[in-house]
Amino acid sequence: MIKLVIFDLDDTLYPEIEFVKSGFKTVAKVISQDFGFETGKIYSLLAESFEVDRKYVFNRVLANLKIYNEDYLSRLISIYRTHKPEIHLYKDAEDILPYLKTEFKLGLITDGLTITQMNKLKALKIENYFKNIIYTGEKGDNYKKPSVLPFIEMLNKFCIQPKEAVYIGDNVEKDFKGSKELGMISIRIFRNDGIYKNSIAYDKNYEPDYIINSLFEIKHLLQKL
Repeated sequence: MIKLVIFDLDDTLYPEIEFVKSGFKTVAKVISQDFGFETGKIYSLLAESFEVDRKYVFNRVLANLKIYNEDYLSRLISIYRTHKPEIHLYKDAEDILPYLKTEFKLGLITDGLTITQMNKLKALKIENYFKNIIYTGEKGDNYKKPSVLPFIEMLNKFCIQPKEAVYIGDNVEKDFKGSKELGMISIRIFRNDGIYKNSIAYDKNYEPDYIINSLFEIKHLLQKL
């Protein structure tokens, strides 16, 4: 019998692209104020650069604008990571979390800079759904998924065996290997707008046990497990 449901955050409970766009809007305003550019133009440059390659977006845009500076780049990255985001839960997450809280213990494991992830949870107003939240960013690099360590900590927190827990995430490059190594059930939620929807599992150890297209499916699936 399943007793514990553990969630990933980004692109599982809310669309991460919303965070990206929110951050770009904030950064675009800063660049525009500092250099006199039109905010909409800067935002478009950031969004277009992101579409081409998700890495080093600020580097490329600053270079394109001929204002590249290492210190200024660091400032913009910090602003992006610590801004108060305008983000919203997926509709299925908004509806299913209240139900799951009444039937199971809920936990959340999320990678990334801790302040960034905390700001996301505050913006989404979902901290109270989870009995335990693990921010791997404050634990060290060896805690980041696909490490088993955050999953071990979560299971120990509730004194629950791996077979009594499921983990729900979206990214096959890192989300499921750790939970599967411990014998947990792993479930991938496939989001059409997910940033990592086209991610590819390195091998079968990274593949989830189940794939769903909506969190509404989780209710029936959990009843079968």
